[in-house]
Order: sequence, then C-alpha cells, then structure tokens
Amino acid sequence: MAEGNFVVDLAIVLSVAGVTSVLARLLGQPSILGYLLAGFIVGPYIPIPVFADPQRVQELAEFGVLLVMFAIGLEFRISKLMSVLPLSGLTGLIQVSFLVWCGFSVGHLIGWNTVESVFLGASIAISSTMIVSKVFEDHPPAPQVRQYVLGVLVVQDVLAIVLIAATTAVAAGGGLAPIQLVTTIGGLAAVLFGMFVGGMLVVPRLMRAVVRLRSPEISAVVSVGLCFGLAELAATFGYSVALGAFIAGMLVAESGQGVTVEHLIRPLRDVFAAVFFVSVGMTVDPFQAFESIGVTLLVFLVVVAGQFVSVTSVGLLSGNGLSRSVAAALSLGQVGEFGFIITAIGV
Repeated sequence: MAEGNFVVDLAIVLSVAGVTSVLARLLGQPSILGYLLAGFIVGPYIPIPVFADPQRVQELAEFGVLLVMFAIGLEFRISKLMSVLPLSGLTGLIQVSFLVWCGFSVGHLIGWNTVESVFLGASIAISSTMIVSKVFEDHPPAPQVRQYVLGVLVVQDVLAIVLIAATTAVAAGGGLAPIQLVTTIGGLAAVLFGMFVGGMLVVPRLMRAVVRLRSPEISAVVSVGLCFGLAELAATFGYSVALGAFIAGMLVAESGQGVTVEHLIRPLRDVFAAVFFVSVGMTVDPFQAFESIGVTLLVFLVVVAGQFVSVTSVGLLSGNGLSRSVAAALSLGQVGEFGFIITAIGV
C-alpha cells in the first residue's frame, strides 16, 4: 500500500491506540490516557519509527467531535434543554467571563502585552466537551449533575463563537466595537432559530419514517447524514460545525428515537473519538513543553482553581447544592478544543 494516505494513518493511529488503551485499562487508568499516549508515540516530536501525518489525523479527528456533539444533542429534547438552561446558562456565562479575566490577569502578571493577555484569557475559558463526555462515559455521574454540566458545555460552545469573532477582530489589528458584538450575537441567534424551526418541520418526521423501515443500517446512515449535513450548514453560515452537529442531535431526539439512534452510532462515535484524543496527543512537543513549564503550571492552576471557584459559587448561590456544584466544577476543570482554535488565531 502506498505511503501517505488516510488508510495508513488510520491503521497506525488505531493500532497504537488499541495497545495503549488496553495497557491504561490494565493499570486502572481511563482509556483517554492511553489515547493521549498513543498520540505522543505516533506524533512528530519523538524519534519512534511509527509516524502518522498530523494534518490528516486532525481531519479525521473532526469526525469524532461531530459525532460526540451529535450524541450529546440526542440527550436533549428541547423541553429538557429549556429546563436546565436557566441555571446552566448563568453558570456558563459567569464561568467564561471569570476565566477570561483570570487569563488576562495572568498574562499581564508574566509580562505579556494586552493583546496576548486577551488571547490567553479567551483560550482557557472554554472547557472540553470531548473530555467531559468521555469521563462521564467511563464514570457516570448522577443524572442531575450530567444534565447540568452538559448544559453548561452547550452554553460555552455558543459563547465560544462570540469569543472567536472577538479575538479574530483583535488579531486583525482592531477592537470589537459594540455594534459588531451585537451584530455577531444577533446573527448567531437568527441562525440558531432558523435551524431549529426549519429542522423541526423536517427532521423528526423524517427519522420516525426511517425507523419504521426497521433497518438499523438505513437508520444509522440517515442519522449520521443529518449530523454531518447540519454541521456543514452551520459552517456555511460561519459558525462551528460542532454546534450544527449538536442541533442535529436535538432535532433527531424530538422524533422520540434518540435512544435508538444513540445505540446505532455509538461504535462509530467511539472510534473517531479515540482518533480525536490521539490527535491531541500528537500536538505535544515535549521540548517546548519543558521550556515553558513554569508558565504552563501557572496557567494549569488558574484553570482548575478558576473553574472550581466560579462554577461552585454559582451553583451554591443558585441552590444547586454543595455536592452537585463541586462535582460540576471538577468536571469542567480543563481547557477545550475551542481553545486550540482561538490560540491558532492568536498565532
């Protein structure tokens, strides 16, 4: 087989990930650590003669993001989302604002200029839906905690679009005027409303008709097609493909077939989620990481402490209870994939 194609990269990634995930599980560790280790092994930074192309693996990893967001959407019928949105929305808004401020303050503390500090704050403000969903799968939390945290993550993903628009304007050499911010938020709201209304007229009826055919194969193909189709529609309007995949999941859930579809796509989702975590491991340059270990540890502490303080405080003040608030805060204590996008804009 010729070198340098997706099949070779996928073979290398899944083979190494299979070995490292089994070792991680035998050692009593979550499989995600095995996937990250696999990425370190097949990545470009250490001299091990097993190499996968980072760009192609990153493109394959996007499938994992879409399928995970689609699966999360399958858990949220519109009525359920509306029930958790007030608390989750308030938590997400305060948490993101607080982390942006924390990152901005740290940037100034270590001598970065204002623009660099803005990017640091924006990069650490959004948690990882991929990591949280994987951890919840391995160690299921209480249902109320799960819904609360996933609701916060949905709000964060929406806010991430606003952050990306703002940081793109900053990177271009200007600020974000209030009118631009209002236009960005208004455009986002209009697209979301249009996708929901239009989708509700078509998707639930379509999925019910497809499931009545009693063909798991066709049901899987149609549901994944909807996931990718609405993801691409969101991208066409200039928004995140992950958000489009989440909306697709919610619309399919409105058909009453969410559990059936989730069961059908789970194997495919798990495979490409593993590829996503391997792709993250491939980005780690150990030499560069060692050179910046001081700043890295400082930012790490700020992320964990900032998430804990903001999410726990909002939860307690909202009557969510100490145990739920602490569990949610600990679940959200990491940086997400939108941080990579914002950082790339800054670079």
